[in-house]
Amino acid sequence: MVCTNRRDEGHPKGSCGAKDADSILVGLKELLAKRGLARSFRACGTTCLDLCEIGATVVQEPAHVAYGNVTKGDLDEIVTAMERGEVVERLVVPR
Repeated sequence: MVCTNRRDEGHPKGSCGAKDADSILVGLKELLAKRGLARSFRACGTTCLDLCEIGATVVQEPAHVAYGNVTKGDLDEIVTAMERGEVVERLVVPR
C-alpha cells in the first residue's frame, strides 16, 4: 500500500502525496508487471497511513511493516524483498 494522501501545502505534518507518492505507486505497479509478479503481488494507493512526517510511506503486507522516506530508487529493492518474503530493514519505520 502506497500512501498518496495530500494535505494543504504548508501543513506541519506534510503529506506523502507531496513527496512523489503518485509516481512511486505507478513505478511499483510497473515494476511488478515487468517482473511478472502482478498476479502474486498487488500495489494499491491508500489515503493517510498517519506517517506523514516520514513520507512517502509504503506498507508491505503480510509482513505488516511500514517503510518511510521511500523514493522511486528504492522500488527494485522493495520488490526483491517482497519476492523473497523479506523486508528492507533500512527503510523500516521503528515500531
